[in-house]
Amino acid sequence: MRRITTVGAGETRQLTDLLQNLLVSELLAPSSRLWVLSPWISDIVVIDNASGQFKSVLPALPARPIRLTEVLIELARRGSDVRVIMRDEPRNAVTGQRLTDLAPVGPRPTQLIRNTLHDKGMVSDRFHVHGSMNFTFFGQRVNQEGVTVVSDPDQIARAWVEYQNRYQLP
Repeated sequence: MRRITTVGAGETRQLTDLLQNLLVSELLAPSSRLWVLSPWISDIVVIDNASGQFKSVLPALPARPIRLTEVLIELARRGSDVRVIMRDEPRNAVTGQRLTDLAPVGPRPTQLIRNTLHDKGMVSDRFHVHGSMNFTFFGQRVNQEGVTVVSDPDQIARAWVEYQNRYQLP
């Protein structure tokens, strides 16, 4: 288990690196499922591919920063059951629309609306990230946040049971 606390004074490299490392590892060996829970969500940059260092992981994308929706769509294409659970909020509409528009054919992430959602996190077969951070620009780079990363299989299994009970498909 690892805890990262940001102080709200600009980008926290630890948090940015954590998201990048976790998502690149998912692209290399996709989990059977990956869920993102965020009441408020935006299409934040999650992989710094500006110099093309991840070309072998994302060959179809140019050398530029890679956004959350692009990674989630690619994971769905690679066979992961990707779900994005969010509130029906106007500020989430752009991300929701990109998840649909960027993957007009083939597998794409499932979007679930839960207007009482307050959980925030990301869970896969290998990790569970949870805490106070919404997956937004302010959550990633501005606000004071506390994020915990768990890699213990027992704790991840418990998170899956809880999330499946709360956020089943309608």
